[in-house]
Amino acid sequence: MSPKIRVFLIYGVCFTALFLITRFILLQFIEQGVWTTFVPIGIAMVFSPKPHIEETKNGKEYGLKSIFSKEPFRF
Repeated sequence: MSPKIRVFLIYGVCFTALFLITRFILLQFIEQGVWTTFVPIGIAMVFSPKPHIEETKNGKEYGLKSIFSKEPFRF
């Protein structure tokens, strides 16, 4: 599997997991509605690691950059 596909696959899994966890927790406290969809999407967008592509002499390096770390996780 190429590093590009692996990065976007891990990003998708992290985003989906954060969305589902946040939605489940939110549904425990309020009734289902518009907020139970848009709030988890926003939280998942902020906290999931973003794909990071960097040009180097050896070619492109792929990684995930989180708001919690300064350096991206490389693949």
